[in-house]
Amino acid sequence: MVEQNTLISHRFDTNLSPKKQQYALFREELFDLAGYEVDRPGPVDDPFSLTGEAKITPKFLIYTYQTLTPCVFHRSERGMARAERDYFGVHFQFKGEDLSTPLSEGSAHTRTGDLLSLDTERPFSYQHKGATSYSLNLHRKKIQEEVPGISRLHGMVLRDSPVTRILKTAITGVFSELNHADDREIETLSDMLYRLTVDAFRHQRIQELETREIRDETVLFTVVDFIHQNFHRRDLTPEVIAKAVGISRSKLYQICQQTDTPQRLIRLIRLEKAAGLLRADANCNIGDVAYKTGFSTRPAFSRAFMEHYGVSPTDYREGLREKLPEFQRLIPPTGRDWRLRSSLKAAALD
Repeated sequence: MVEQNTLISHRFDTNLSPKKQQYALFREELFDLAGYEVDRPGPVDDPFSLTGEAKITPKFLIYTYQTLTPCVFHRSERGMARAERDYFGVHFQFKGEDLSTPLSEGSAHTRTGDLLSLDTERPFSYQHKGATSYSLNLHRKKIQEEVPGISRLHGMVLRDSPVTRILKTAITGVFSELNHADDREIETLSDMLYRLTVDAFRHQRIQELETREIRDETVLFTVVDFIHQNFHRRDLTPEVIAKAVGISRSKLYQICQQTDTPQRLIRLIRLEKAAGLLRADANCNIGDVAYKTGFSTRPAFSRAFMEHYGVSPTDYREGLREKLPEFQRLIPPTGRDWRLRSSLKAAALD
């Protein structure tokens, strides 16, 4: 007999309960254990047929189930509060093509053979009508170390590749063999399945980054150029920029993440333009510079200038840089400033 200490197995079959209690008992158990809510059409005391099995190893939670009765599983805020499941994993549609998954950011429809990535700490739902599925869940903290930015993959059907094809075979194969393996074999099987899943996520992440970075870089240059052309406008806001560029406000913030916020990008361009005006004319009026570069008031301009350059606009204008040759080395830009300036240079604004 194979000795096991690292594997926990649990089978469930609603057909073993009285027909009038099948749905109610399963709904209560699933919510208590996993934080999922279940809805179904028809009277609550109608028969409800669902079978499945769950297995837990130190590396992951994996389970499979088959639904014969149409139903919807919800992972809601209420469910997340009830049962924390800090996992990120894949949902493998083994049989059936009727799994409709409304997500918090959109929707996806999976067909037989699809691998859908899911974050258990974000809302989503499954609509089942006679499908057989596998769910493989990895510990979030561990996988985040291996695949930075993994949360961006939530709700994506992983692209078909040799890695994902091997992963599908491994999910079903490992699941069937775990019960026959000893602890050392369980560890080997778990490591193998874990590595395959990480590789599939990493491959998907690289592909998404390459596509997104090309697209986002073009949009970022457009955003920076628009600010460069309109920095003098006191009504220049993220909403104005987003509308002019043709993207949503949330997309604008996402695009600007690689530099900073849109507001900070506006302020940096204004300050660099203001510094150029001050260097060009030692007799210029500070209030006029503030007005020309889009600041609402002279005090607001002075505060922002002092915060960024470490001196007041007046001292800057009067040649403090010449009196103190080491001036710029005494007030190096912050890490965020360097990243912002790099973006500006890339857009040929320096």
